[in-house]
Amino acid sequence: MAQERTRALDGVQGVVGFAGVMLGLIPLGGWIIAGTHNGPFRWLFGEQTGPMGYVAPLLVIAVAIVVIGALEKVKRR
Repeated sequence: MAQERTRALDGVQGVVGFAGVMLGLIPLGGWIIAGTHNGPFRWLFGEQTGPMGYVAPLLVIAVAIVVIGALEKVKRR
């Protein structure tokens, strides 16, 4: 039972990590290099301009890190 829970939490962490990369890291890199975000980011958050071009992807990354950390604490219980 505990092993199944650990596997499930690992899976959720993987999905959150993937979302953090796809909706945070890649759009941030695109904004820094080309001044534009990728499709999924624009589809979910709209076209961000000015400082929000940096802030929105950074917030997505921060939320992903916090969720992964919280799930790691739950796994250790």
